Amino acid sequence: MGHGRDFIDQYRIVRLIRSGATCQIFESVDGNTRQKVALKVLTAQARQSKVERRYLQHEYNVASKLDHDNVIEVFGVRTTGNDPYLSLEFGEQLNLKQRLRIDRELMQHHADVIIEQSAMGLDHLHEQQWVHCDIKPDNYLVDDEGRAKLIDFALCQPSRTGFLAKLGVGKPKEIAGTRSYMSPEQIRRRPLDIRSDIYSLGCMYFEIVTGKLPFTGNSPEQLLTKHLKAKAPPANTLNKNVTQEFSDLIEDMMRKKKEQRPNNLKTVLRHLSTMRVFRSKPLHPSEITPEEDEA
Repeated sequence: MGHGRDFIDQYRIVRLIRSGATCQIFESVDGNTRQKVALKVLTAQARQSKVERRYLQHEYNVASKLDHDNVIEVFGVRTTGNDPYLSLEFGEQLNLKQRLRIDRELMQHHADVIIEQSAMGLDHLHEQQWVHCDIKPDNYLVDDEGRAKLIDFALCQPSRTGFLAKLGVGKPKEIAGTRSYMSPEQIRRRPLDIRSDIYSLGCMYFEIVTGKLPFTGNSPEQLLTKHLKAKAPPANTLNKNVTQEFSDLIEDMMRKKKEQRPNNLKTVLRHLSTMRVFRSKPLHPSEITPEEDEA
């Protein structure tokens, strides 16, 4: 977008919201509908790549068939020409990774809402037979009430269960995803089904309630080996306010063998409906006095 154009097709560019390695997100207005939208535009370097253009098209193909309050809405795509883009629902929200860093108390206060809604959005994707393959806090937008929306469907793969999985159809060629949240079978490049996402969501739940990643390593290899072999500490040993039930649920979601994890997110949501995340609900930042802050 370096050429100072004010429009891409019918979209008037208002401002740059954020910039990444492969794309920039702009606040825009659809000239036809007057609707405010977010425009995800490939960077100058990424648009040289056929693969990146394909990812954009793939993301549209997956997301345009989704319809859920906890999933970002996608409106249109163009993969040809100078500014390949995806147009999607505009949200002022930051992603959960950013919010855990800067609004930690608020996110803790709303943790139960975030935890439930992140599972609901992902369950909707799973119902359409897709595995997200990159579940992490960066891929949920969260507002001030804890309402969460799943984003970024570029790496989605069809869920491989039964016959196709045994044939090894659709094996990923390279490890795509994010190492801190990657399931053992994803690291081993096995065919994936929705239980891979359940593992990643378990890692994310761990981070929401403890403020730490379940595994860290001095090198990528060491980190991946821990996902394959090491056991994460129970979440309630790192945060005494986490209930035993929720700590156990995270442990079940993060089992090394997918057969030992919950089969689907409806099961996870059913468990969540019977338990509390925290023993006592963390205070809203507006209720925290300076003395408590130091404690």
